[in-house]
Formats: sequence, C-alpha cells, structure tokens
Amino acid sequence: MEKWLKPLAVVATLVMLGVMIGGSLVTKTESALGCGNDWPLCNGRWVPEYTLESLIEYMHRFVTGIAGIVVGVFSVMAWRRYRGNREVRNLAIFGLFFIVVESILGASAVIWPQSSGVLALHFGFSLLAFTGVFLLSLFVLQRDKREKWVQMPVSKGFRNYIWGVAAYAYGVVYLGAYVRHTGSSMGCSDWPLCQGRLIPELAGQTGIHFAHRAAAALLFVLVLGAMIYAVRHFKEKRRDLYGASILAFVLTAVQILSGGLVVLFRLHLYATLFHSLVITCLFAVICYMCVQSLKQPHKSTVRH
Repeated sequence: MEKWLKPLAVVATLVMLGVMIGGSLVTKTESALGCGNDWPLCNGRWVPEYTLESLIEYMHRFVTGIAGIVVGVFSVMAWRRYRGNREVRNLAIFGLFFIVVESILGASAVIWPQSSGVLALHFGFSLLAFTGVFLLSLFVLQRDKREKWVQMPVSKGFRNYIWGVAAYAYGVVYLGAYVRHTGSSMGCSDWPLCQGRLIPELAGQTGIHFAHRAAAALLFVLVLGAMIYAVRHFKEKRRDLYGASILAFVLTAVQILSGGLVVLFRLHLYATLFHSLVITCLFAVICYMCVQSLKQPHKSTVRH
C-alpha cells in the first residue's frame, strides 16, 4: 500500500483539478443544462446525444464521478496508513464531505432552477473539496520533510492573520463566481480602469464587477503582507511557510493579471479557464499556509 499512496495522491489532486476546470468550462459555455433537467441521465438517456453542450455537461459529470472514486480510495488508504493521525483524518473527511456536497448541489441545480447566489456556491464548494484533497496529498508527499522544514513555532498573530486571509480569499472567490453567474463579467469593459474611470458608478453589473476587482486588490495587499512577514521571520527555520508565501504572492499577482486578460480578450475561453485555474491554486496554497501555521517542531529539532 505504501508504494501506491504517493502516486495516488498526485492522481487524486490532478483529477480534482480536472473537476474544477470542467466546472468552469460548463459555466463558460453555458452547458449546465446540456442534459436538460435530467440527472443522473442526460436528456433521458445514459448515452447523450451528440451536441457540444450535452457532451461538456456529461463529461463533467463523468469526471466528477471518477474523482469521487479516486479520492475515496486515496482517503481510505491515507487514513489506514497514518492511523490515529488527526490531520489526516480531518482532511480526508473534509475533502470527501465537500465532494458529496458539491455533487448534490450540482445535481439540484440541474433538476431545480437556482438563483445566481446559490449557483456561485457550487464553485466555492468544489474549491473546498479540491483544497481538502490537495492538503491531504501534500501531507503524504511531504511527510518525510516535516522535521527539516518545521523548526520553530508560528506566532499566534501570524496564525490568526493567515487564517483570516484564507477566509477573506474564499469570499473573493465566491464574489468572482457570483460575477460569472450574474453575467457581470463585462460589467467593466476595460482594464485596469472600469468604464474609463478609476471608480465607476456602482450600480448593476458594473457595481458587481467592480466590487470583485476591489476585493481582489485588497487580497493582493493582504498576501503581500503575509509574504513580507514570512521573508523576514521564516526564511531559515520555516521554509514551508517562506516558500508558500512567495508562491501565494506570485499567484495573486498572476490572478489579477489574468482577470484583466479575461476582460481585454472579451471572455475568451482560455483566458477564463486560466483565471479559474490560478484562483484554485492560490486558495489551496493559502490554506496550506493555514495548516502549516498550526504545526509545532518536534522536540529533537528545536534549537536553543
């Protein structure tokens, strides 16, 4: 079982990333009802008709089902390998729980019409499911490096700060999904200005879009603050947080620029999918910092 666990961790993470991108593709191509209001069937059939929308929706369902099986097997194997480890148990339950929740919400969105606010939750729950699997995978892959990387505890202030940043980042993600589901992606038709102004009239789709931009700008400042602190305090004895903080900052900058590309390229498919990919990775990295901030060094690694 040991030799299969690490490869399975990589596969589980990649499959879940595929679920995230597939969900964004469904939204972007407006294929959510490509199978009508049927679930788990597609327009009353197990094998759908050959239309682009039905194929996209049905493939997303198929990949989600495969992901559930792979993640289930991986979670059980990790739980058994690290029996008694609270972190493994909590991450396994967390990931599986939100896979089930996002699947149920996705099915209900097909069967019963949902508001834009509820539809935006679907991406948020999918993101939490991916993050749980991602963190469990990193635990398995980095288990042997803990003593080397975790050589000092983290202050309560930084720990509370990074958890607050994670909560705020989730709000930014939800707001971004709300922008898409309300059709507000072009509420600001230019970038970096909005309707030719630094601060536009905050009404309708323009107001929704601008709120997301402002929230993303604040996230940039918050992540920058975390990176500055980590570079100053963690470079030698907390390489995990040091490296993750730099990666989070880079991803935040790329995320903002990719948002600009979505507008400048008029919602081009690749630009939109790249935007979703980057925010998925960014949120996962921030959550990794949250989990690592809780870890204490082993007594044998503490240097007086």
